[in-house]
Amino acid sequence: MKKVWEVIKKCLVWLGTIIAAVTAICFCKKIGSSERIDFDEKEDADEINRKAAAKREEAVSRISNTDARTLCESYGSVCDTISDGKERFRRRCKRTDD
Repeated sequence: MKKVWEVIKKCLVWLGTIIAAVTAICFCKKIGSSERIDFDEKEDADEINRKAAAKREEAVSRISNTDARTLCESYGSVCDTISDGKERFRRRCKRTDD
């Protein structure tokens, strides 16, 4: 029985060594690839910023080309919609309070 436990102990030691080696290799690969990921993230952020700037310029030009009456009507309809939503919310709250 003593020999069986010795064999099991040796197997567990070898298994632990293998797991530690695999973990170390994966960790080293992850560290090596994280530098490339950081570089890609920087490129992605730059691309997103460029696209956002282009969309912002497009929106500014669209707004500047629109006549004032259309802008006022659009703003007024947005304000009316918000006001209606607030009023519906107040009525709903009153119903639940009763």
